[in-house]
Amino acid sequence: ALDRADLPAARKSYEEAFQLRTQAGEKQTAAESRVSLAKLAIEEGHAPDAEISARASQQQFHSDHQGDDELAADTVLINALLAQGKQSEAEAEIKRDQPLGDATQNRFLHLDFESALGRALLGSDRPETSGTLLQQVKRDARRYRFVGLELAGDLALAEYTNKTKHPAEAQLQLRALQKVANSKGFGLIARKAAQGSSMPGK
Repeated sequence: ALDRADLPAARKSYEEAFQLRTQAGEKQTAAESRVSLAKLAIEEGHAPDAEISARASQQQFHSDHQGDDELAADTVLINALLAQGKQSEAEAEIKRDQPLGDATQNRFLHLDFESALGRALLGSDRPETSGTLLQQVKRDARRYRFVGLELAGDLALAEYTNKTKHPAEAQLQLRALQKVANSKGFGLIARKAAQGSSMPGK
C-alpha cells in the first residue's frame, strides 16, 4: 500500500500489526512495525514522529543485538533527520552506523543505507560527491532487482542533476521517472517525481 501511495491503507495495516504485536508482548516484531510506521510518517510529512519511532526501534534492536534490524531502523532515522533539515545529526548518525552498513550480508539493507548516505551528501556542502555513490546504488539495485530502490535512486539522481546546475535535464529525468514508476506500480515515487518536476527552478 505504501509503494502504491495508498497512505491511509498502509497506516491502518501497520497500526493493526503494531497493536497486535504489542499486546502479545512481542517486543522485536513490534519494533519492526514501528519502523514501518516511521517510514510512513516521513511520507505523511510527520518526520518528527518518524524520528521518535525510529529511535525507539533502534534502541530495542541494539539491546537485542539484532544488527540488520538496527541498521534498518537507523536508515529510517537518517531519512527522518534529513527530512527535518537536521543535516549534522544525520551525518553523525551515518558515521555511527557505517560499521553496521559495511558488515551486513543483506544486500537490500546495505543499498538502502548507501542510498541514505547519498541523499545526505546531496544536502551537504559538497553535493557533487553524491553522484558516483547514487549511480552505484542504482546499478546494484538493478542488478539485484530491487525495483523500488532503483527508482528511488533515479529520484535522488534527478535531485543531484538539479543541484549541480542542470535543471532542464533534471526536469526530463523526473518526467521519465514518473512514467516508469507508474507503469511498475510505484505510485509514491511517481507522485514525488511529479511534484519535483512541477517545482519552480527544476
